[in-house]
Amino acid sequence: MAQRYITEWTRTHRENFRKAPVLWRHRVHESPLFTDDRLIDLIEKHPRDLADFCTMNDGADDMSSWRGGDPGNHSGAELLAAVRSGRLWINLRKTFNIYDEYAALLKAMIGELKALNDGFAPVKVMGGLLISSPTAGVPYHIDRSDVLLWHLRGHKRVWVYPIDDETMPEHEVEEILLHEHNDDVPYNKAMDRKAVIYDLEPGMAATWPLHAPHRVLNQGDLNVSITVEYSPFSTIMQNGAQITNGILRRRLGLDPRIEEQGFASRFVRFAASRVLRKMNLVKARAAHEGGYLFKVDPHAETAVRELEEDRAMA
Repeated sequence: MAQRYITEWTRTHRENFRKAPVLWRHRVHESPLFTDDRLIDLIEKHPRDLADFCTMNDGADDMSSWRGGDPGNHSGAELLAAVRSGRLWINLRKTFNIYDEYAALLKAMIGELKALNDGFAPVKVMGGLLISSPTAGVPYHIDRSDVLLWHLRGHKRVWVYPIDDETMPEHEVEEILLHEHNDDVPYNKAMDRKAVIYDLEPGMAATWPLHAPHRVLNQGDLNVSITVEYSPFSTIMQNGAQITNGILRRRLGLDPRIEEQGFASRFVRFAASRVLRKMNLVKARAAHEGGYLFKVDPHAETAVRELEEDRAMA
C-alpha cells in the first residue's frame, strides 16, 4: 500500500481550501530526503542559477532589506553551517521537479490533495526547498501563484492577512504583477490585528488564498520547508486580468475591481494581457537588478559580508 502523507483533512479543510487560510498535518517530514547529509548534497549539486541565497534585516520586517547574495565557492557543508549560524535564507528552486526522488514525493503529495479536493487541478506545479537560519524570515509580501507550505524541520511563525484596501490595495497587487518584484508594500504593525497566525512545527502545512499578504519569522532553530507553487487556470486567468486592470488604471485613469469581474470579463482581460505583453507594455524586472549585494561568509556573525565592506577595504 502506498505511503499516505496527509494525516488530517476534514470537511472544513475541503470547504476552505484556496478560499481561506488552512492548516493541516502530514508525514512528509519523516522522509529520509531531508537529513543534514541530504541537504548538504542538494546545496552542493543544485544549479546555481536555480538557487537563491538571501538575507534580511533582524526581525525580517523591512522588504527593502531583502537582498540576494553570492554563495561563492563554499562547499555544501560550509553553506549549511553558515545557514545554521547566520541569517540566511536559501531557496533551491525546482528541487522537486529535477531530482527523481523528490519529484516522486511531490507527485504523491499533489495526488493526495487532488483526491481530497474535488476540482483541484493545477496546471503548473513547482516545488522548491527552503533552508533558513534560526533568525531568518521573509518580510511582508504576496506571491504571484498559489502556494502550499509544507514544514519539515524547525519552528516558524506565519502571519496571513486578509486581502483588503488596508493590507494590500488592488493597485498594489497590480503593481507587483506588472513588475514582478516590488519592495513598496503597505505593511505596518497595526495590520497584525487582522492576521491569522500559525506556529508551524515539523509535520504541519499551511496554505492561503491567492495574493493573500503574509510574512514569516523563524523561531530560533534551523528551518527546512517545501514551498509548492502551483497555478490552476483560474489563477492564470486572474493574474492576466489584473495585469490588464493595472494598465487600464495607469494609462486611462480607470478604477477596475477584480472582485466585480465575472468569468467572461476576466477571460477577456486575460486574453488582452497576452497581447499587451507582446506590445512590451508589461515589463518585468529582476529581483536584484544590481546583482549580488553580499557574499556568504561562514565566519561572519550573520554569515553575511556586505560588498560595500569589500569595496571599502580595496
